Amino acid sequence: MDGADQSANPPKLSAGISISVVARVRQYFKKFGTILASIAAVGAVAGGLAGYWRAWDVMYSHTRGDAPAPAKSPPLVVTKGPAVAVLPFMNPAKVAPLDPFADIIAQQVASSLGKFSTLRVTPRTLSANLSKDGNAIEAARKAGIDYLVTGEVRPSSDGARANIQIADLKTGTELWSRSFDASAQGVQTETDAYEIGDVAAAQIGGYPGPIMSADFAKLQHKDVAEFSPYECIVYALTAGATGSSSVVLRGLECSKQLTDQQPNNALALAARSVGLFVQRFLAAGLPTDQVSHSDKRLYLNEEIVRTAARAVELAPDDAYVRRAYALAISTKCQLDLYRQEARKAVALNPNDARSLGVLGNQLAFMGDWDEGAAMAEKAIRLAGPSASFAWWYAPAKRHWWRGEYEQSVEDFRHGYLEGFWLSHLDQAYALPFLGRIDEAKAEVAKLLKLRPGFTIREADSFYRMYCFTPEYIEKMNGALRQAGLPE
Repeated sequence: MDGADQSANPPKLSAGISISVVARVRQYFKKFGTILASIAAVGAVAGGLAGYWRAWDVMYSHTRGDAPAPAKSPPLVVTKGPAVAVLPFMNPAKVAPLDPFADIIAQQVASSLGKFSTLRVTPRTLSANLSKDGNAIEAARKAGIDYLVTGEVRPSSDGARANIQIADLKTGTELWSRSFDASAQGVQTETDAYEIGDVAAAQIGGYPGPIMSADFAKLQHKDVAEFSPYECIVYALTAGATGSSSVVLRGLECSKQLTDQQPNNALALAARSVGLFVQRFLAAGLPTDQVSHSDKRLYLNEEIVRTAARAVELAPDDAYVRRAYALAISTKCQLDLYRQEARKAVALNPNDARSLGVLGNQLAFMGDWDEGAAMAEKAIRLAGPSASFAWWYAPAKRHWWRGEYEQSVEDFRHGYLEGFWLSHLDQAYALPFLGRIDEAKAEVAKLLKLRPGFTIREADSFYRMYCFTPEYIEKMNGALRQAGLPE
């Protein structure tokens, strides 16, 4: 992957290089670091963005050559969640060509599920032994399995159909089931088996998927102080997807407690960083002036970056941690740097729909419309019915920016929530380009009912917070004036 960390094998100095030469090189990098710091300071003054310098200083402190060697810290704390077993898939019709097809799907589901940070996927040999027992469910319970994935493949007129389910063994309930169709060619080449396995795993193991949603539901009436480390991480991970300010605040509360107790818990740190990012978006629990003015929330960038940077130091190869770090880096509005980190995160779990959707949106907003929208569209395909409405923003805004207004409005409608102010804002600046001014004005009226006093200035500030280009924002502001939004 581009930008992969090469620090695992540091180069050795040859005997011919003197200590004085090394010292001069170090001195050079010290001066270079000072220059970088000066450039960052100028950028902070010129941009006028609160929190910009502090976020940059956090990143600089992790890379400068003259920083003192860190004290030896306690080992990484690893919090794992439920045990999941994937049984071999059945071929009830005994159609011989479907045996390898079913086997590949089961293998791929297990392999892809293993990339989700909180899950403990049992080895294939153990899962196979469970299926040999007369009562596989009871055998799984005795083995300490929490969730059991089962499936079968049957022939169909056009190829085959795979039916996949997941059951909660503690409650005895089926949490999720889906059917996936494969073409005759897809069965023959086995390509559809890998695709079905990846999509099923994305929907089962996602943040939130049926497993995490089930665990999250059990915490609704439990006091935050009583959460176990895993329960806190589940709550914090799921909070951002709910869109509820009260849930986000509870997630931040428990993640603060957990990171104070376990400062080397990488997942807890990553979940807290993402929670702060969501708070920056929703303004949950913030003073009234910060709710009304998004530029007054930029001070949160400092803690977002610092917390994610610590998490990635502890667990650089964890997919969720990498996603949190990439999201934190996006606050710097540096496209090339962010693209590099987003690609690293996706490479660790290519079928995590939420990573693709969230990171793809950010990449598109910064101006890489093609790669960003492609990531968001893959997220929508992988997640299926559980895809977030917000993942439509990248393709919708790409169409709008390129003047494809009919398609833009159609995509915006996929992401439209009647009670969400941003849905009305997006419609208000898209509709004027189709000559539908009255409809745009109606959307402005709905927006102002939800956000009294909202202005073009605040829309401008909000979009700058998400690193949209000045050209995009200028075009948007012109359309909002046509729609009647106050200055």
